[in-house]
Amino acid sequence: MSWLKNKLRNWLNSDELIELSTVKASRSRDSLQSTGMNFTIYQANGGTIVETNQYDHKTDRNDRSLHIITNEQDLGQGIAHIVTFEMLRR
Repeated sequence: MSWLKNKLRNWLNSDELIELSTVKASRSRDSLQSTGMNFTIYQANGGTIVETNQYDHKTDRNDRSLHIITNEQDLGQGIAHIVTFEMLRR
């Protein structure tokens, strides 16, 4: 049984474990602390509903809006138009 304790102790004291904890700590400090535009996409009969959510620092409010992309429109192009519209609206 002592060989198991030795193996466990050696593994816990290994450099590999220390490197992993260092990477996790550095990632949390260096993370991007910015708020952007969030999308929620809902499938609906006849098209797609796109909800956008943005935080406005000036008014300290969340701005939400809904957009509809019909089945006849290209989804990617529709989302590109929504992003452009929302950025111009700001």
